[in-house]
Amino acid sequence: MSRVDFPSRLNKVRRQLNHILNDHRYYQPDHVREFTISMYNAFGKRKITPKMEISMDKIIDKYIEWQKDENKLDKYKKLENIRDGQYKLNVIRVLLGGCGYRPMYIARSEEFLNSIDKQLRFKGTLTKKQKMALNQMYKRFKKKCEERGITDVKVEEKLPEVKELSFQDKVNADFS
Repeated sequence: MSRVDFPSRLNKVRRQLNHILNDHRYYQPDHVREFTISMYNAFGKRKITPKMEISMDKIIDKYIEWQKDENKLDKYKKLENIRDGQYKLNVIRVLLGGCGYRPMYIARSEEFLNSIDKQLRFKGTLTKKQKMALNQMYKRFKKKCEERGITDVKVEEKLPEVKELSFQDKVNADFS
């Protein structure tokens, strides 16, 4: 690949994007990281449009903002928070399923839990109000389950692996 001379500002942006991609402490959700990689790879392959420059500047601004933050969490701490939060959300989902609520209430609660899960995966943390709401849901669902005689609810952290069935196995399962 031949070296292409960009204006000095774009050379600086390219170096900054490379630095962001190589900083293993900085957490970016998968889709944001893919976008950052595509912006970095655009140098030398495509024309850099003004809109792309704006996007690159936003990526760099977010990184600078993260570096200046006093309470910054590194990538591994955020991933740990995400894993713990998703486990707790799964416990609440299991309790919700055992409560015997009406389908509409279950659907609304699932929608709320899904939105919390989406934010947790994107930002790596929850707000204080979200934590309080989840705590209230947990207490309410646990109490309802205990009234129905369901106690000691446990959730496996990883779901068991589902093996892929061949066509013949599916046919044999249908007729047995």
